[in-house]
Amino acid sequence: MHLKSLTLRGFKSFASATTLKFEPGITCVVGPNGSGKSNVVDALSWVMGEQGAKNLRGGKMDDVIFAGTSKRQALGRAEVTLTIDNSDGAIPVDYTEVTISRTLFRTGGSEYAVNGAPARLLDIQELLNDSGLGKEMHVIVGQGRLDAILHADPLERRSFIEEAAGVLKHRRRKDKAVRKLTGLQTNLDRLTDLRTELNRQLGPLGRQAEAAAKAATVQATLRDATARLLADDAVRLQSSLASTSDGEDHSDRIAELDHTRTRTEARLAEIEARLSELDTEFEVQRTAESRTQTQIVRAQGLSQRAEDKRSHLLSEVTSLGQRESKSPEELRAQAERNRSELTDAEAAVTEKTSTLEASQQRKEELTQALGAAEDEVKAAQIAITEAVKNRSALQSKQTQAAERITDLRSRIEANRTEIETVTARITERTKELESAETGVEDVEAGETELDSAYETATEAQEKLEAERTRLQEQQAQVASELSSAKARAEALALGTALEADLEDIVNAELPGVRTAVTERLSVEHGFEMAAAAALSTTVSGVIVDDSEVALAVLDHLGEDTNVSLTIPAGARTMSGKGGGSALPTLPELPALGQLQWLSDIVDSDVAELRTLLARALHGVVCVPDARTGIALTEARPELTAVTVHGEVLTATRISRARTASGTRLASQTAIADTHSLITDLEGRAEKLDTALEEIEPRLAAAREESAAALDALHSSDAKIMAAAEEVSRITGEIGVARTRLQRSQENASELESRLAAAERDSQSAAAALAGAAVVDEVVDTAARDELSAQVAQSSEDLVEARISHRAAADRARFLSDRVDSLLRAAKAEEAAREQTQRTIAKKKRAAASVQLIAETAAEAAELATSTVAELGEAIQVLVDERSGLREEKGRLGEELGSARTQLQKLKDAAAEAELAKERFRLRLEEIGHRSEEETGLGIDRLIDEFGPHLPVPSFENDVEDRPYVRAEVEKAQKQAASQLKRIGTVNPLALEEYEALKERHQFLEKQIADIESSRKDLMQLVEEVDRHVERVFAEAYADTAREFEDIFSRLFPGGEGALSLTDPDDMLTTGVDVHARPAGKKVKRLSLLSGGERSLVAVAMLVAIFKARPSPFYVMDEVEAALDDLNLSRLLTVFEELQDSSQLIVITHQKRTMEIADALYGVTMHGDGVSKVISQRIP
Repeated sequence: MHLKSLTLRGFKSFASATTLKFEPGITCVVGPNGSGKSNVVDALSWVMGEQGAKNLRGGKMDDVIFAGTSKRQALGRAEVTLTIDNSDGAIPVDYTEVTISRTLFRTGGSEYAVNGAPARLLDIQELLNDSGLGKEMHVIVGQGRLDAILHADPLERRSFIEEAAGVLKHRRRKDKAVRKLTGLQTNLDRLTDLRTELNRQLGPLGRQAEAAAKAATVQATLRDATARLLADDAVRLQSSLASTSDGEDHSDRIAELDHTRTRTEARLAEIEARLSELDTEFEVQRTAESRTQTQIVRAQGLSQRAEDKRSHLLSEVTSLGQRESKSPEELRAQAERNRSELTDAEAAVTEKTSTLEASQQRKEELTQALGAAEDEVKAAQIAITEAVKNRSALQSKQTQAAERITDLRSRIEANRTEIETVTARITERTKELESAETGVEDVEAGETELDSAYETATEAQEKLEAERTRLQEQQAQVASELSSAKARAEALALGTALEADLEDIVNAELPGVRTAVTERLSVEHGFEMAAAAALSTTVSGVIVDDSEVALAVLDHLGEDTNVSLTIPAGARTMSGKGGGSALPTLPELPALGQLQWLSDIVDSDVAELRTLLARALHGVVCVPDARTGIALTEARPELTAVTVHGEVLTATRISRARTASGTRLASQTAIADTHSLITDLEGRAEKLDTALEEIEPRLAAAREESAAALDALHSSDAKIMAAAEEVSRITGEIGVARTRLQRSQENASELESRLAAAERDSQSAAAALAGAAVVDEVVDTAARDELSAQVAQSSEDLVEARISHRAAADRARFLSDRVDSLLRAAKAEEAAREQTQRTIAKKKRAAASVQLIAETAAEAAELATSTVAELGEAIQVLVDERSGLREEKGRLGEELGSARTQLQKLKDAAAEAELAKERFRLRLEEIGHRSEEETGLGIDRLIDEFGPHLPVPSFENDVEDRPYVRAEVEKAQKQAASQLKRIGTVNPLALEEYEALKERHQFLEKQIADIESSRKDLMQLVEEVDRHVERVFAEAYADTAREFEDIFSRLFPGGEGALSLTDPDDMLTTGVDVHARPAGKKVKRLSLLSGGERSLVAVAMLVAIFKARPSPFYVMDEVEAALDDLNLSRLLTVFEELQDSSQLIVITHQKRTMEIADALYGVTMHGDGVSKVISQRIP
């Protein structure tokens, strides 16, 4: 698997579609700064799902869209397409090529596609995860990523190894499972609370279901009345809907107008097409007219030029006919006269030739004698020159030797001074080095204290953060418990609702009626059922002022009402229980176990009710169980025993009374306990809030202290680094100075030897100069000068003879040429006269031809003029037709607008009618919904069974059916509703509710079982994922650590580098630390390394991951920029190893890196601000 091609369209600086085709091996992308090289890396990250705009070197995501330049407009979208060669099946899809594309629109829309099919970001991430490429993108090392890797925390370094090992997707599965577990636990808690409350509600609701049967008749009456009223409303609405007219039937008119609109639009389209054709034809005719007029101008110009040419030719013919010249006979006569003069001139030439030869011989003899004399003088001068030259050379050599001696002595002295200076500098720098090393030791000594201070501050901060986390967890737990308690209180409140009769009495607000007895009782927890059994109907009664009020209440309720009324003032109830004036003294209880008088357990805040309770509970003992109660009644027959479960035992009777009042009393007690718990939980919540408020400033102070300690540590690190750099600088200067000293000492020896040689050269030159002879530099030239004067005189004579001879020869030659010229002129005159006649005839013929051209051009101009007229008429026809079509277009446009307006009005009217019908339909549907909800019948069945055309049945046996009268039905409905309200606390749907509650309880039980099963499955899944992650990470870490040590030793020969785990005992959460110590350095933190060393350490870790878990490709953006030549060579060796198993794409400026590439891509940017790419395959 490898990257095959990358296509960028509108991405950052790549405005035009640009495709980069990659091959296996190393591909280098080069180019000047700012040309867009790194945009290729950003494009790869972006198309593979990068979501962070900062990671793409931008502020927001749409910054990746080409923003435009001064010469090119901005684009509306960016698209990147990546094609991956999947011939090895590394990506689990049935394709040998996988194409991933991503498109971002400036409007905010984003699209992904895989092989042209739309996809989600999650699909692409999972597809790449299967091939070892995760969302962290460790295979893409962008600018600044190396430093980020070194500054990453241990968990982030772990994530790099996990991504390469392909376990991130398993971690995501685990995180998803943990989130589901948390949700399941929350749901389980809620369901458990609901189940508890449902268990509490099932008992009272079962008893309410029994009472609900009493309201069946009332409910049937109410349901029948409601159904008949709904059926009546439905019939009326159907009638209104049927009578609702759609108004005028506009369908035909709409179809007609729509047809007219379509026909008009088609005609307008034809007119538009014809106008377009006319415009084209008009332009063609205009062009032809313009071209023809140009031809007219040319023809007229040609005619005029031909006429001018004809005039010129005729004038030349005239001038040739008037030409004057000598006749050939006159020229031949003059030639005879000049031939006699030629004979005299030739005799003079013969005489001058003899004189010239004699002068020439004389000069040759004198010249030979002068040459011999010149040779003698030259020989003497050469001898003198050689002697002078030899002496000058010896003097120059002696001078140069003296100057060289002086220069060498000066350089020896300067070299001696430099040796002394360098020696002093070495001594000074050595002292500075000792001082700097002492400073480094001092700073490193203080580093331990700073480390300890930072660790102490960090530990204090972590403790406070742990304390805050603990408090927050407690706060969340208290909040959860408080919410559950409030929900339990609300559920219990539902269970304490009064029975229907009691609630009707209390809500009626009758004069003299106080409140329900149970609301004014207080019973110790656990004895509610005992109190309810002992008090029987009293506890479920209502407190009234007197007997008159009690009678009024009974009259109000009617004969069917079952209720108990308590009259505290008279200390008796209407249920038939009376009392005396004084209570006898209670006897001693026998020793039968834990026995209590029930009157000591039950109390009230109403004084009269307390007296009633004392009488009602006199002689009643609360016993722990029925056997104890039987033993008590056998020992004391006059006493009554009551168990905590509600069993009443006397000497003659044993009964069990489980009443709603007992349940209500228990619920009231539970409510009181729950409210107490709520109060306690609210107090705990306030304390936790206070504790959290108190811990925040302490935590802030601890963070500030930790930050200050960290700043001090960083400052110390900076000082150590500065001191180390100072030591390194001084050491370098000492090395340079020692090199200079050695070079100066070597120069001193060389200069001494050169000085000795120069002194020897000077002495030998002086000796040679002393032995050189002194010569006379003047030469005797008298004989030569005499001969030279004679030669000059002979030369003058020779010149005069030559001049005379040449003059005679020129005269003879002139006369000969004159004779020949006159004879030739005679012949030429004869030929010229013949040629003139021929030229005149030729020019006359040319004039006739030119006249013909002029006449032809004039005729062409006239023809073109007529053509222009015809074209003008054709153009006018086109203009007229175009005007007519435009008028028709305007008229049709108005007709079309009118048709559209009428069509819209008709459609609006039809829509309004349809809207009215829709309103009736909606109301009818609403009635249908109400009918289905309230009666369970549809509209048709409702009308068939309860329509106004049917008689209204009577639910009393002695009353016949009667016709439907809406007012009577409405009255019956109100009466039934009122009657149902009076028995409202007896839930008319209690039976259904009980069944539903029971079904819901069973459903909850099933849900709880399903959730517990799912929770168990998820826990198993988490454990399996943990085991898999632990195993895979352990193997990947071991391989990476081994590769890191190997790579580090090669990049840092003699250095030590290793990876370590922060918590080796927990392979699931442990982080990864990096330890690096180059040769010759003692550093504890990576921040103390130089920039190049930090880059190499980061590269070593990445390469170790690459080699431990190879990925199909790696992209590196200027990772070697900070490296020197030696370290670059080491890194390139590693690159060449990586290309054996992976594809490398390297952004670089280094020529050495380019040399190992298999292909080069050059990125350039010209003045238009758009990046362009050129490629070169390297054989």
